[in-house]
Amino acid sequence: MKIHLITNLFQPDELAGASLYTDLARFFKARGHDVRVTGTFSYYPAWKLRPEDEGVRMREEEFEGIPLCRLKMYVPEKASGLKRLLSDASFLWALATRAKFPGWQPDVVISACPMLSQCVAQRFLYLGKKVPRLLIVQDFVVDAALELGMLNLPGLSWGLRKMEIWSLRSASTLSTISPEMLIKLEEKVSRNDRRLTFIPNWIHQSLSDEIDRQWIQRPKRKAHQLLYSGNVGVKQGLPDFVDTFEALESGWQLRIQGGGADRARLEERTRDCRDIVMADVSGEDAYVTSLLNASACLITQKPDVSANFLPSKLLPALATGTPVLAICEADTPLGREVSKGGYGAVIHPREVDEINETLQAWKDSPDLTAAYSQKARERSEFFSRERILTTYETELSALATGLALASEVSNCSTAVPSQSS
Repeated sequence: MKIHLITNLFQPDELAGASLYTDLARFFKARGHDVRVTGTFSYYPAWKLRPEDEGVRMREEEFEGIPLCRLKMYVPEKASGLKRLLSDASFLWALATRAKFPGWQPDVVISACPMLSQCVAQRFLYLGKKVPRLLIVQDFVVDAALELGMLNLPGLSWGLRKMEIWSLRSASTLSTISPEMLIKLEEKVSRNDRRLTFIPNWIHQSLSDEIDRQWIQRPKRKAHQLLYSGNVGVKQGLPDFVDTFEALESGWQLRIQGGGADRARLEERTRDCRDIVMADVSGEDAYVTSLLNASACLITQKPDVSANFLPSKLLPALATGTPVLAICEADTPLGREVSKGGYGAVIHPREVDEINETLQAWKDSPDLTAAYSQKARERSEFFSRERILTTYETELSALATGLALASEVSNCSTAVPSQSS
């Protein structure tokens, strides 16, 4: 197949979708497909371009034998709501004018939302060519931005939601990463002439290999250490948890290693906190070591917006057998996943007493956390790379050939009955 992958995040970006979509391109290449990637210049999670990319409008490269076209996108120093919208608009313009590879037409296009620009652009790229499109909904970005109050402009919410739905409806197949998000997707987009399906994220190859390498001689976990590793932004609600954690005086240490829009503010906030340590984003080897050393992995989500996404940082925690402390609402994708898997605790961010009681119980009961660790490793098998990426390959092949797929594909994809029927 000829596959055109459109993604704002790609190596050497770190965290979030960068590792996943780089791995996806590698997988397609290894399977013998002609895959080409259109993206932007590396900026994540620092929200800052690399010096060599400043002022460059376009660059054609090869990444491990994969043609890669990087396009200029406006990257604000401070990623506020309006500035993020301008960043999105600049990427949309770049994709609309330069995204295609001259003299080459794909059999299928695959892209992902959270960036609305990618969602919109895929509608226009091959007008009149009838190139089918698969769109992965990683994040309901419009809902999250509006619910967080990041875009409080008159009439803006109506326009953005209409644009999102209009763009989603143009895709031949829409997949999303949790059963709860699939239900929400169906509320936005009818099934009529398109396929809606659930395919989870996966543990990418290099991380999986590193976990396997270190697991053989894994260290004894440090006592009473919570690890937060990943993006530090508004929707994660980490600064709110820091306030709660400091007041608890629980005897635990919180280690935060990550980057993102709120990194500088959080560094200032925690400078004099005795039990909170800030560290930089690390390479995969150090990241795995940190997970294997930690007593538990902390994942926080801001109330009222966490129905819109499922944090990717969950999967490495499962693969390393690290118990999960999920500070989120119980009926969100994260809350339901942790409760179903039985590998940790789910606590509402405002339930301070329950957070304290849980941390104390985990201190006093190593058998409990050991049981969580075993269940985490068992659950990680559901997110295996080969199974999930083969599912994507099957979906794309079906699109390219016009083949109708059943509700289940390799036990990774599960359809939800139409609510309109």
